[in-house]
Amino acid sequence: MRYDPPLTRSIGLTPALIGLGCLLLYPWLFEQPYARHLLILAFIYAIIACSWDLSLGYAGLFNFAHVALFALGLYTYGVLAKTLGLLPWLAIPAGGLVAAGVAALMTLPVRRLDGIYVILVTIAVAQLLYQLIISQSHITGGTSGMVTLPALSIGDYRFTRDGRLGYYYTGLALMLVCCLSLYGITRSRFGRALLALKHHKFYAIARGVAEGRMRLFAMTTSAFFAGVAGSFYGSYVRVASPDAFGLGALTLVLSMLLVGGAGTLWGPLLAAFGLVILAEWLADFGAWREIVLAGIIISVMVFYPGGLWGAVSELYDFIDVRLNTLRARWLRQRCRAQRETLLGCPEQRLKTAHGDIAFVDSAPGRIERPVLLMLHGNSACKEAFVEQFAALADRYRLIAFDLPGHGASHNADPEDSYNIPAYADVAEAVLERCGVHRAALLGWSLGGYVALELAARAQTDDRFDIAGLVLTGTPPLLRVPEDFGRGYDPDSALILAGRRYFTRHERRRYADAATAPQGPRSEYLHRNLSRTDGRARFYMLTRLGVVDWPRQMRLITEGTLPLAILNGDDDPFLLHDYFNQLTYAALWRGEPQRIEGGKHAPFLNRPETYNTLLERFLREAGEMPATARPS
Repeated sequence: MRYDPPLTRSIGLTPALIGLGCLLLYPWLFEQPYARHLLILAFIYAIIACSWDLSLGYAGLFNFAHVALFALGLYTYGVLAKTLGLLPWLAIPAGGLVAAGVAALMTLPVRRLDGIYVILVTIAVAQLLYQLIISQSHITGGTSGMVTLPALSIGDYRFTRDGRLGYYYTGLALMLVCCLSLYGITRSRFGRALLALKHHKFYAIARGVAEGRMRLFAMTTSAFFAGVAGSFYGSYVRVASPDAFGLGALTLVLSMLLVGGAGTLWGPLLAAFGLVILAEWLADFGAWREIVLAGIIISVMVFYPGGLWGAVSELYDFIDVRLNTLRARWLRQRCRAQRETLLGCPEQRLKTAHGDIAFVDSAPGRIERPVLLMLHGNSACKEAFVEQFAALADRYRLIAFDLPGHGASHNADPEDSYNIPAYADVAEAVLERCGVHRAALLGWSLGGYVALELAARAQTDDRFDIAGLVLTGTPPLLRVPEDFGRGYDPDSALILAGRRYFTRHERRRYADAATAPQGPRSEYLHRNLSRTDGRARFYMLTRLGVVDWPRQMRLITEGTLPLAILNGDDDPFLLHDYFNQLTYAALWRGEPQRIEGGKHAPFLNRPETYNTLLERFLREAGEMPATARPS
């Protein structure tokens, strides 16, 4: 399966556990019945808001009958538990099933409708349910509703005793079951299909997603939880009133959804607690309560269209950027001696349009030596090539630098600097600073695409000649994003390459796959991974469209540039068959070379074999003319 860490492995685990612990202790710290009453209402409204988020936020269905389905669950409980004498514990899930059944019938006319038409149909269904309830006064009590509904109990213990302690923990349990179920759904293939239909409808349909079936699934699932919430609400307040169909309830739940952030699940959950308390506080203000809630919705939509969850995310982003900047500054100031010892040469600084860049040159001014510029991969640093500096520095002039946002280089503007063309600009600036006009390129993973960009530019740029190109862990791409699925294993930890934030588990998993399990050779890269600006990973993938991929591919298939592909035979990211399907114009030895046990970083895991192949290629490439340019 595609790597998608559960909540237990995410950055949300600790806040979730803290919040759950506070809710478990709350009734013992606040014994007043009214304080518990507010939290019980919050649990109920959280279920309604989160379940509505599945159909509205994730599926994009403007279902304005959701609160009516909640009211239907409320009346179902009243009829089953009071009129028919069904056990209340059975009437609660029955309310959910009835609401889901009505939602299934409602879905039939909206399976192929969009926008305003879905709104009109669902509003009509809500009004139909309301009229049906009040018209059957001999069963539902009509406009007077139903009173003295059965309360929940276990044996002789009634949940209304002990300050509603039983209702509190039952409501908490129902909310947890609802939220965890919805969380699992949104992360499943059904959740991905719903999002695909919402954002790229026709592409999703073309890929085999059944629109009608997915809409039916979203509507019935969200309605089931709303019906359960309605039934539990009936057992708690012991009254079923037509007011549950009213505009006030709809406004309150819609406020939770929009203020919290639609399509986030956790946003409506948190907003439910805040707005329930606010709504109860404003209960004595009559119509002003709706006005205040409407004002909150408008304010949030104007200033934070993504809801308060988006505001929380922005705050987290702000803190993360500041901490990463401090971490990078500490690395530059405190660890320079260690880096220079690893590579055996002094570290230099270069100011560029993309920030202050740290680079090393093993033999400054030694123009008689062949030059090799080495470009590291995503979330790595120039010290990844420590074995090459140790073995080749006495015969070659080795140059390496940290990409912006990596290693000892400064963080940069993510919009302008965290993309492949910008990285190639930095590489050109480093070569100019070193006075180099002819060099071979070694690109690892992300660095391979930077090397391809640099080599493609050199075909029409008189400033540089490229003597040869070595790619490691980099499948050349012709079409994006299709070729990522053909060249890379989509079920590997590669999915983490674009993730902005890493948990400790994700950081270890990605480092183990990208380099090797932590050991003497890879320890520095493991420790350095957390220094990388997470925006560099995220923006690099979102800015793939600015790369001239056909130009890179023409360099591979039509050019005369000597090319060597040196991959680990057990690289966890690559699909080796993809390389065999490509056409190469000047591929060294006629085929990609596989290094046994090299993993994704064979230059680090099998340096002896890798360096032998690398030096042999550089020697043969050096005997060939400079980069051929179009005639």
